[in-house]
Amino acid sequence: MLAEQRYKEISEILEREGSVKTVTLCGILGTSRETVRRDLETMEERKMLRRIHGGAMRVEPEEEAASQYTSFDKRKEERSAYKEMIAEEAARFIREGQSVALDSGTTSLALAKVIRRKFRNLTVVTNSFAVADELRGAKGISLVVTGGLYKADEDAFVSDMATLIFDRINIDVFFLTTCGISVERGITYQRMDEIQVQNKMMEAAEETIVIADSSKLGVNSLVRMCGVEEVSRLITDSGITKRQIDDFEAAGVRVTVAEERKEEE
Repeated sequence: MLAEQRYKEISEILEREGSVKTVTLCGILGTSRETVRRDLETMEERKMLRRIHGGAMRVEPEEEAASQYTSFDKRKEERSAYKEMIAEEAARFIREGQSVALDSGTTSLALAKVIRRKFRNLTVVTNSFAVADELRGAKGISLVVTGGLYKADEDAFVSDMATLIFDRINIDVFFLTTCGISVERGITYQRMDEIQVQNKMMEAAEETIVIADSSKLGVNSLVRMCGVEEVSRLITDSGITKRQIDDFEAAGVRVTVAEERKEEE
């Protein structure tokens, strides 16, 4: 039996039983303890299971989400060129004098940098310490920071304390970032505490626009925030396929594809 076949068999056993002993796997797979040990080590490295004394157990959804979590600082460096293009395109949907909400995503930080450069009469509401730091002192930008419980790995304010302001203000456009977006499962995140503030921003906003690079399209993370019908537009990069564009637009979401722009533009 090939290694990948054994991995599949082990995964199916864990899905049914929740846990399994090494000696049991030796009998089922017809292989040695050493081979099973190596298989379990490889599968744990791939986040397919968690090894325990004498065997292995299934990775629960909460554990899987935690193991896949990437901090804000690391995400800032990922696909940064695409995020910058998306941010430049998103700025075309902002008018001077408007109120804009930016959440704690790294693409929001890219948009904040564009806002600082291009706008001179704007109100920006954010729960992101990184966005606030980028915009503090910017000429013509009225900055409203939610406050709340500061979370260092997200460089942002979270918890219900960070949502209180949104019952008292109106927002023209909310730019929503996400871990995943699909027509079938909607807008999803890795962790539950990520969506409290976004939900309130959406409720306060006249329009919600998703800004997400194409690696997030078709991805379904653990926690569902809402369906795609709650957003008016998706701004992404040229990695989106024609089929994905057709599916989103059939669901009522307009799609804008950001293209690389010449510096003088």
